[in-house]
Amino acid sequence: MTEKTERFFRGFMLVLLCVVFLLNHSNQSSSQSLATLLLILGPGLILLPKSPLPLPLSIRWFIASSVAIFAYSLFIFFHHPSTEVAASSMRSITFYLLAPIAIYALWQKPPSKRFIFWLVFFATVFSLYPVIKEYFGHGQRGNSSVHPIFWGNVALTSGTLIFVLSRDKTLTQVGKYWLGLLGLIMGLTASFWSQTRGGWISIPIVLIALTLFRVVKVREFILAIVVLVAVFSSSDMLQQRLTSTFKASGDRVQLDASTQFRLDMWHVSIQAFEESYLIGNGLDGFSKKITELKNKNQINFYFEHAHNEVMEVLASRGVIGLLLLLLLILGLLITYWRNRKNTYAIAGMISTGQFLIYSTSEIFFSAKFTITYFLILQSFLLITCYTHNVNQDRASGGKLGIS
Repeated sequence: MTEKTERFFRGFMLVLLCVVFLLNHSNQSSSQSLATLLLILGPGLILLPKSPLPLPLSIRWFIASSVAIFAYSLFIFFHHPSTEVAASSMRSITFYLLAPIAIYALWQKPPSKRFIFWLVFFATVFSLYPVIKEYFGHGQRGNSSVHPIFWGNVALTSGTLIFVLSRDKTLTQVGKYWLGLLGLIMGLTASFWSQTRGGWISIPIVLIALTLFRVVKVREFILAIVVLVAVFSSSDMLQQRLTSTFKASGDRVQLDASTQFRLDMWHVSIQAFEESYLIGNGLDGFSKKITELKNKNQINFYFEHAHNEVMEVLASRGVIGLLLLLLLILGLLITYWRNRKNTYAIAGMISTGQFLIYSTSEIFFSAKFTITYFLILQSFLLITCYTHNVNQDRASGGKLGIS
């Protein structure tokens, strides 16, 4: 490759990466088509000259654990008879290969903190598109984004992220605090519109974490709680959505259909897991077991996935699959915790924690849309955290980067 071609290709991959990230907040179909293009073109990054600066251990761990999840899932896929559900799951897990692609697309020339700030801010703007479209078009809430639960929680994550980044004292950006607050409001708006209760559960937990990390002051925490209570009290939709989860009747507690289905699905997952503890029952393990039970008239419902990440992984990929996922998540959390004085490390811990909360009611680490968003986001945060530390350490004459 000529130097001009290399610069063009690297620039094109960066633009494509950013467009995929933005479209994740408004149109899942378009974002996934472009994410597939990223996967196809990604190997071309290997042909580019390598950076003289080696990747730190934490980023290499991020890449290795992501590739390991893909490789192990591929083994499970070929180990069991192929079905449409298994093939669909394998296509989703293939997007874990975006981790090395995103890292190598960013590593040669890491984006500035201001660039990432504006990228995340415009992502929250994009998240309003389904809200506006459905409000004026009288469509069903969240359906414009294909999957309201995924879209609502992704928007909430980015809204929280832009708020955290706006508190970075080293970021030189006029009006950053107001922009961060505006981005948070847009993310919350999308979340409330999508009616995703799992995301709402994360809000008070995130507020407490931001207070502990001193991103927000105690008086700001109290003010935020008062505002949230006021919003909840004034919205019949929010009250109905939360209070309908369960109803107490005498000595019995009656759950709504959504919650009851999830409990029933998790019971099915455990039965599938019991058939093969170590490697799981195939990428369609949950689907096979629920079909089997339905054919025996033991249940009267059908879902392809378990609506809980732990249950989904145990049923499909067993203890080994869950261990590999935990290695990815723990690697990120340990890296961010060691660098917790860094704003981008705090953002990484918060966003990873949010995904863990979301995953109690959906498969956020097994669906291609959320895998794509999570890996691109963590790639940006890991590299920015590293470059921030490098700049700080050079100024103080200390050790470079993150471990």
